[in-house]
Amino acid sequence: MSTVFYVLLALLMLGIMVAVHEAGHFFAARACGIAVRSFGIGFGPKLFGWTSKKTGTEYVFRLIPGGGYCGFYGEDDIGDPEKTDPRALQRQAPWKRIVTLFAGPFMNFVLAFLVAFFFYVGYGLPYAGDKVSTQIVSVTPDSPADVAGLQAGDVIVRANGVEITDNLTPIISNWDGGEPLHFTVKRGDEEIGLSLTPDYVATEKRYMIGVTLTVGAETIWRHDGVGATLGHTWDVCLDAGGSIMSALKNLVTRGEGINEMSGPVGVISIIAEQTRAYRLMGYLNILIVISINLGLVNLLPIPGLDGCRILFVLFEIIFRRPVNRRVEAYIHLAGYAFLMCVMLYFTFHDVLNIFG
Repeated sequence: MSTVFYVLLALLMLGIMVAVHEAGHFFAARACGIAVRSFGIGFGPKLFGWTSKKTGTEYVFRLIPGGGYCGFYGEDDIGDPEKTDPRALQRQAPWKRIVTLFAGPFMNFVLAFLVAFFFYVGYGLPYAGDKVSTQIVSVTPDSPADVAGLQAGDVIVRANGVEITDNLTPIISNWDGGEPLHFTVKRGDEEIGLSLTPDYVATEKRYMIGVTLTVGAETIWRHDGVGATLGHTWDVCLDAGGSIMSALKNLVTRGEGINEMSGPVGVISIIAEQTRAYRLMGYLNILIVISINLGLVNLLPIPGLDGCRILFVLFEIIFRRPVNRRVEAYIHLAGYAFLMCVMLYFTFHDVLNIFG
């Protein structure tokens, strides 16, 4: 399949996650009796839209998936609109605002859980089998493996007629320099035959083909009861959330991982790459991780994000008075500007990495 198809799948995934996030805000607000000024899905040119005669909410759907918004009356307005507009968000009860703000990230967690649950219902739960297998994690561009057509996700079944378990590296390292090596790899449900000629790497003093491998017990998928599936789904989501929080902690305290961060272009590239390599399994797995990541990041106390807005409401509850609305609005606007600069910075580097 073409690269364009995988990029469109990546955009669709981002669109789904953003739509679910904003829908969380929207339906929570409606349930709490908070008026919604506008609700939009996507960005770029407007496809169609309408204004509800009953609620006054403007609904807009735009051409490019991946963006969205849920706008409230008086939100980030520096003119203290709650004094004149009864629909203004800041005039609503603090608990209603917290529920509405938290609902967006919460729906990202729900999306990740439901996708993981139905994935395991369909595929079964993964168990370690007795057989050891060697799988390709990544392929170095322009390497012998890349030229031959090996891809990330391929499981190497045989090399020169020898069944491969954990013995591939010696076979390549001890190659005699004669005839090309003949590989049989499993890609999805299909077995493919490929031939390649290893390169001798002087610094390593051995022949190499340009792949990163993982060796482990073969995964066996087996259907279990609903209870086991729910438990495994919970553990997977919890582990993903823990890994993300650990990475964020190390990023803030030690600066670890900053070179691995990506902007929208990089994220789309990663999604497309994982989908190409691991098909539906890879697509759903990365959807789960990114959706949890989106929910957690939005709960961080960064100006402009839901977490910071919740923090302002908690301040109002604790001290029985709100922060000056004008000051709060400027803080969020500054946060938006900062986040936009960060996004542009990483997008620039993503483009350099792709074309560099």
